[in-house]
Amino acid sequence: MFDKKSMFLFVSCWLFLAVIFLPSGASAAPGPQVSDAGMGSSDTFPLMENQLVVRQALLTYLAVKEEVGMQATIRYIGLRNGSTDTLSTLMVRTDASALAISSAGSETALDRELENLRDITRSFREETDLQMRAINGNPDELRAEAQSAGEGSSALQVLLNKYWQVRENTELSDFDLRVVQAQKTLGTLLENGHEITPAQEKLEEIITMRTELATALRARNNAGIELAHKKIHATSIEYAQIIRNLRAMASTDTRLGQTIDQGIGVMTRSGMVNANLNHSGIDTTRAEELVMTGKTQILVVQNLSHDGDIAGARASLSEFQNTLIALRNIYRGILINEDLPQATAQGVLSVAQSLDVTAAQIGAL
Repeated sequence: MFDKKSMFLFVSCWLFLAVIFLPSGASAAPGPQVSDAGMGSSDTFPLMENQLVVRQALLTYLAVKEEVGMQATIRYIGLRNGSTDTLSTLMVRTDASALAISSAGSETALDRELENLRDITRSFREETDLQMRAINGNPDELRAEAQSAGEGSSALQVLLNKYWQVRENTELSDFDLRVVQAQKTLGTLLENGHEITPAQEKLEEIITMRTELATALRARNNAGIELAHKKIHATSIEYAQIIRNLRAMASTDTRLGQTIDQGIGVMTRSGMVNANLNHSGIDTTRAEELVMTGKTQILVVQNLSHDGDIAGARASLSEFQNTLIALRNIYRGILINEDLPQATAQGVLSVAQSLDVTAAQIGAL
């Protein structure tokens, strides 16, 4: 754990330096570049966006699969006069957890229920070990019966089919939406007098890759899907660089785009920090609310920028700046008042500093 007094002094010094130096120096700070991984650019096609509906469909299938295996385990032990009361209670809880997963309305709720399911499963397996020793059961036989039960379950097959259908529809819809957004960006650049032919050719190259992705999804070929993702993403990095070069012709547009990318990135990092803090038992309710607000605000700014409404984007950025400052202050309080593991504290401090830098960069636009 960090020493609270030392952490307080460390955070206080950082905040003092941030107030003194960041506002004047922010405009000179380099914006995020398109890296080899292509992260941080709003013009790249992501490898995988981990949409809630896709993850939810998969976890619902896995939860019910676990329940089917539990039923087989209880039958196996019960037929050999073992005690199944505790196992049955845990199975009922698993069923409730599967229902909660299928109805979760947010990533936070889904993560919370997934952790609950893990705890239930862990307890079930520990109790199974105890009962198997008591009845001198054969683990290989039990494993085979559980596997057979899963393969013969029509309910499981329905959920598996639903997962793949949801994944296919969502990924292809997101791809198409990205294409529409890219075409809109090119239209705006063309209206502003930019030569967009190289970018248009690169986008058309990306569009042709949709067929490969769709084929792999319909074949349920995970390796093929991953390969298609990588090809699309790598080509979109080239596309994003072309767009970035075009925007560099207008310094105001470039700085705004960099700020948007930086804002998107710091909101993503803040969400990860909240998850780590939750794991350490820290209440992050207000921080999570601010992250959700910030994500909505920066999306509005991004859309206005893509539409060529620079004045509207600048105005909306001021609201996002207030959110950044409020979130920074919450993390400051956590660092001062909570005993955190060293790695967690360093992560919180790093994100808080990034929030400061991004807020200062907005002020310098």
